[in-house]
Amino acid sequence: MDQFWKLIRRFRSDERGVFAVIFGVLAIVLVVSSGGVVDFVGVQNARSMAQPALDSATLSLHSEIDDLNETQIGELAESLINDRLDALGLSASVETVSINTEEGTLFIEARFAYTTAFLSLIGIDTINSRIHSEVTSKSLNIEVALVLDSTASMGGPKLAALKSSARALVDELMPEESNPDISIALVPFNRYVNIGRSNRSEPGLDIEADYTWTPAGERCWNTYPNDTRRCDRRRVSYACTRDGVPSTCTRWQYYNCTGSRGDPVRVCRPQYTRNFRWYGCMGSRHLAPFDTVDTNYATDPVPGIIRHWNTCRVTPMTELTHTRADLRTAITAMRARDNTYIPTGLMWGWRLLSPQTPFTAEPYNDENKKVIVLMTDGMNTISPNLAWTASEGSTHRVHRGGNTNEANTKTIELCSNIADENIVIYTIAFEVTDPTIRTILSDCAANGGSYFDAGNAAELEQAFADIADELQSLRISR
Repeated sequence: MDQFWKLIRRFRSDERGVFAVIFGVLAIVLVVSSGGVVDFVGVQNARSMAQPALDSATLSLHSEIDDLNETQIGELAESLINDRLDALGLSASVETVSINTEEGTLFIEARFAYTTAFLSLIGIDTINSRIHSEVTSKSLNIEVALVLDSTASMGGPKLAALKSSARALVDELMPEESNPDISIALVPFNRYVNIGRSNRSEPGLDIEADYTWTPAGERCWNTYPNDTRRCDRRRVSYACTRDGVPSTCTRWQYYNCTGSRGDPVRVCRPQYTRNFRWYGCMGSRHLAPFDTVDTNYATDPVPGIIRHWNTCRVTPMTELTHTRADLRTAITAMRARDNTYIPTGLMWGWRLLSPQTPFTAEPYNDENKKVIVLMTDGMNTISPNLAWTASEGSTHRVHRGGNTNEANTKTIELCSNIADENIVIYTIAFEVTDPTIRTILSDCAANGGSYFDAGNAAELEQAFADIADELQSLRISR
């Protein structure tokens, strides 16, 4: 018996192994606590992804409040939300739909369940979270000008990425074929902007009538009627520059030539008559200070480019429209050509949003939010200068100079003047390597707009998606 009581006393006083037990218990607590933070962060991230989906659904269904009941709208909203959330591994259920046809209000509340990774250790498998959105007939009217670089350096995969990203933005902002609360314009630019021949007679423009001109004298050249030369040829590559971007070009190379050209024979002919036409492109205003302001069109109108061959190698712009199909068609039609002059794109984007001539948009006030989205892939390579020669008619300021500093200065001035009108400016640098233009674009973003530095097609797509989400949020009443 004495041995038994000794064993009991020793068991009560022996503390070996206690630390391991306590540590094991505390470890579970620490893991659950730390993991709980991770799970709650996950819930917030899920909310940030689910809220735009609900906002988009509410905006899309707002036009149906006079035709559908709350149950029908709830079913459609849940389908629209989950179409977007499915790819994110989330799902939501619509719990409340409230329609007020007198006020033109649609309110939708939804709930989603977030599956936990750590809190499940203590029996909490999901965390429920609610989101809501409301749209009224008095929601903000938004006008957006997409000012998009369509220069030669944008050719190939870059232009394809731009088109895809721009179409996705249009589809996000216009989930239905027509949307009266939002209008979008498209302004492709290179050295010029093509405003479309149908706008020839708009006020504030100075576009001469088409004409013909025959220079005096003769034109002469050498011919070689006794040419017996024969050569082999092959296509060779060489280093060149396209719109300021190093590239590779090809040309024919002639070799193994035999024979000779023979003696030249001089031939002269009367000068041919040249037909000067306006193809839709616009130059810079005669008085340089007006290049960057939206005033005084009566005294200094915007000149059209008149030429006897088509220098207007850019897709026509699309004025503000509520129709999605028009924008998608215009985006698809964009082509990559010529060099870069950013101010012309910015200026015409501004003019399409302005209540001034030549195009009259909604007035500047609290009910109309005006937005410019400017995207370029490189620096200014073109600047304005005086036109061709006096004998060829116009003395308008065409864009054939090469003063990058002047073009950059005008870009900066335009950004400042546009921002002064409380226009929101988003800027996107797409695979831009020039530090100067990147700084200019970053500084240009204003009034709640953002600057995006997209280094590849995926980042460009994300930039447009982020802009679309931000613009959608402007239209949500709460």
